[in-house]
Amino acid sequence: MLPEQNVSGSLYGDKKFIRQLKDNDKDGVINIRDKCKNTPLNAKVDNKGCHKTIPHKLYVELKVFFETDSTEIRFQYYKEIKKLADFMKDNPSSKVVIEGHTDNSGRQSYNQSLSYKRAQAIADILIQSFKISAKRVKAIGYSESRPIASNASAEGKKKNRRVVAEISIQTKIDINRWDIYSVDDPQ
Repeated sequence: MLPEQNVSGSLYGDKKFIRQLKDNDKDGVINIRDKCKNTPLNAKVDNKGCHKTIPHKLYVELKVFFETDSTEIRFQYYKEIKKLADFMKDNPSSKVVIEGHTDNSGRQSYNQSLSYKRAQAIADILIQSFKISAKRVKAIGYSESRPIASNASAEGKKKNRRVVAEISIQTKIDINRWDIYSVDDPQ
């Protein structure tokens, strides 16, 4: 004969209590704690049952070049800036860092200021002309510290007087939890 077992019930009613302890979407987080109710089967989730978000960074070389010692953006480059603005409008969670660069002509301290002003000129166009929120746009200057071509030639210097847009986007990704049947991606 088996010993007698005590069974306790919920103060709030057994049906409600049992429903809250279930894990309807089988993500490993009980319903009462699950803030994202329909995660895909085997998805890797945080403690609230939601997909983790990770920033993706995209580097976009804007085809915007500057004359020596200039921050003026010629009209022909507005198409390039518009492409960036359109992308940001299509991706409202995106943010951009505009990186300004110079060649090695002149003093480094002057070039630092000039590179920042170039980046800020692009940022101003995004904000004022294309109505991108200032909270989503940042300008930074790198002076001549990151050349993409040799500063020994006029053509190389021209290539170094540029701006780059670094776009970051928060996206949800479906990462499957590892199990005994998982296989690492061969890379």
